[in-house]
Amino acid sequence: MDIEKPESSNQRREPRHEVQVAGRYRSRIGSSRDIWIKDISETGCRFFDRFSVLPIDTAITFRVGTIGPIAAKVRWREKSVVGIEFETPLHPSVLQHIIETMDEPGEGG
Repeated sequence: MDIEKPESSNQRREPRHEVQVAGRYRSRIGSSRDIWIKDISETGCRFFDRFSVLPIDTAITFRVGTIGPIAAKVRWREKSVVGIEFETPLHPSVLQHIIETMDEPGEGG
């Protein structure tokens, strides 16, 4: 099983915001994939990727809607859910924009 989560996954540096936002990532060694972002914070997010094979510590570039590319690294993966950490935290106003204008309740998987 591909489970590798932080030791204290409930102890976050800042709150995560539940969303349903379309996104896309590209690994530096592969093609791009469309995904659904499930939650997001200034420092990272969790997304659903039905056929994910991303290894832990893989460097990717990431888009949230039209925002990006954002450099990130895979921190954990559990089946089709992937947790990534952004190389540079999102500016608070960018995070607020994502939460307020891009969230699509009822969409995604």
